[in-house]
This record gives sequence, C-alpha cells and structure tokens, in this order.
Amino acid sequence: MKKDFPIFKNNPWLVFLDNAASSQKPQYVIDGVSEFVSHDYANIHRWLYSLSEKSETAYHHSKELVGELLNCKASEIIYSYNSTYAINLIAQSLVISDILKTWDTVLLWIREHHSNILPWQILAEKKWFNIEFFNINDEYEIDRNDFDQKYSDNVKVVSVAHVSNVTGKIYDVKKIKSKLRDDTFFLVDGSQSVPNFPVDVQDIWCDCLVFTGHKMMAYTGIWVIFLKKEWIRKLVPAFRGGGTVEDVDIQWHTLANNSDKFEAGTPNIIWAVSLLKALEYIKSIWWMKKIREHEQKLVKLCLAGFAKYQDKIEILWPINTDRVAVFSFLLANNTNFNNIGETFSDANIAIRCGGHCAYPLHKHFKKPWTCRMSAYLYNDESDIAKFFDVLDWLIAS
Repeated sequence: MKKDFPIFKNNPWLVFLDNAASSQKPQYVIDGVSEFVSHDYANIHRWLYSLSEKSETAYHHSKELVGELLNCKASEIIYSYNSTYAINLIAQSLVISDILKTWDTVLLWIREHHSNILPWQILAEKKWFNIEFFNINDEYEIDRNDFDQKYSDNVKVVSVAHVSNVTGKIYDVKKIKSKLRDDTFFLVDGSQSVPNFPVDVQDIWCDCLVFTGHKMMAYTGIWVIFLKKEWIRKLVPAFRGGGTVEDVDIQWHTLANNSDKFEAGTPNIIWAVSLLKALEYIKSIWWMKKIREHEQKLVKLCLAGFAKYQDKIEILWPINTDRVAVFSFLLANNTNFNNIGETFSDANIAIRCGGHCAYPLHKHFKKPWTCRMSAYLYNDESDIAKFFDVLDWLIAS
C-alpha cells in the first residue's frame, strides 16, 4: 500500500511506526480534498445556491459512510474537532442536562488516555461529583473485584477506551456494558479501535462512542461522536450558537431536535470531506477487513521479534494476539528514552517515546515512560525488520 501514500515517495527511507498518534494520508484523500476545495466548497445549511448544496451533500454523505462503518444511523453522528473537545462536549452536556449531578460518580479505567480523564476532573472540581478509577490486573485485564466494588449506586457514567494506546490490547467493552444499570451512561473511546478493526456500536451496546479521523487517514480536525438517538433528544448541548437552534428571540431560544444541536457554528466541512475520502479509500480495499488482516500479520511478526529478547526488554503489553499493532517497551540497559528515540530517528524510523498521555497507567506499573512502535496498513515486513535491526543494535551497545 505504500505506493498510495506520497509521504513515502517524498521520504523514500522513512519507516513510519507512529501510527497510534496519527496516520499518513493516501493520495486519494489529498486529491479528493483538493478537488472539493477547488470546485465545490461553500458553507452549508440553508443553502439556495449549487455550491452550498454540493458541500452539504458531501458533508452528509461522510456521515452516511460513518454510519455504515459503525452500524448506526447517520443522524446519530456528531462531528467535533479532537478527542479532548469531543469528550468535553459530552461530559459538559451530561452536567448541564442534570444527568450527572453533585455527589454522583464517574467511573474510569486506570489505563485511560488523558483525554478521557482531564475533562471529567475539571468538571468534578466545579460540580462536586466524584471520579473513581478501577484497576487493571497483572494480565492487563479488568480487575473484576475492583470494578464490582467501585460500581456503586452513585455511578452515573462509565467511560473506557476500547483499546489501550499503550499496550495495544483490545478489551471486551461489551462485557463491561453487561454489568451496568440502565441509568448508567456508557461512553467508549474508539480512538485506537475504529481505525484498526470493524466496530459495531449495536454489538458493543454503548450509548456513545468517539473516534478520530486523523488516525484513519483523514485530516486532523475531524472527530466523530456516535450518540444514541434517545441521548441526542435527552441531552442539552454544552455549546450553542448558529446551527443549534430552531428559533431565537431576545429572551429565549429553542434547540434543534436532532444532532445539529451539538454542532455549534460552521462545522469543519473540509475535514469532513477528508474523512469521506478516507472512508471511500478504505472501502476500495475491502473495507476494515483488509486493514485487520494485514495488521494481524504484522502483530505476529512483532510478537516473534520481541519474544527473543527475554529479560533485555521490559514491556507493557499482554502476550497474546487479541490486540492491535501497538507495542510499548523500554530497554533494561538504557533508561534514556530520548536517546532511544533519537537512535531510531537516525535510522529514519519514527516511533514515540514518553508517557503517551497515559501517566496513571505508567505509574500503576511503576514505569515512568516507554517507547512505542505502532504499525498500520502501509507498513510491511521490511519495516518491522528494520525496527528490530535498530533494537538489536541498542541492546548490544
């Protein structure tokens, strides 16, 4: 697939293994966005001319493809700007709607990304609700006893990631949902799952799921929120303005009764088109099945490669194949993660080193940092081999 991505033509020696942070863009997406901006762009809503009609058609077609991707209705899709903004929007809307009140509890997993921690912490300081974290066990699974103990009658929200951005492990969030009462709002962060394998929101039974377009070959600035239609009707949006209302007078306003009420102001039309083109590209290569099959081949190569190092590498990962191609590690003989990252960079290999915006998980395992490599559709066997060549040199040096 490398031939479809101009970044590799323009950087022929590049081995890009930082895909959990963001993915590269195929020529199809780049050309599609350029074509749209050059020929069809205008603002949407209340159009009376053809350019605006074309833009709105493209905008809504992107939501239709997202609905097909997630097995939901396009009317249950809301666009936002990034994960932090999206979860802030939902969290604040739950508070404004009196779903989440003083002395209630939000239950999070200790392995969450900061974008699924900080929005709740900020609100908790102002609104006097509690945040609890349930633990992970030594097998990187949910600590069932800890969860059962902390899932009290006060818990009104459970918010968890589908896949850890540190360990790469895929979690059975459907099992978590099966333990919840009907009055508990269940949010799933699909940042690392939706770009890597088929995700069916009807099957995992969540009330809300968020994921980002830039991790699946769209541009930055487009974040997707799936919100069940009953919650779209029930929640009052945290932000309001143009496009969110049915009527406005000098002393009152009435909100729209659909997902538009969560998209205040002019939406990110161009980046929505980038998501449309990314999903069209994915459909052209057999939808998500192709990505999953290819990635599993890379997972097996990586598992075999890491297995030969034994006590020379400390790892934060479950040793099984129920995972995506994300692997976090640190070297027993080298405690300088900047040095490790720079050594890979000198070999034209892009990885990420640090806490990966998951400090509580690293603290839980008493590891201040890790280095992370993450593969995607356009990576191949030679990329993995080059990665392990550098790792061999680091361990031997």
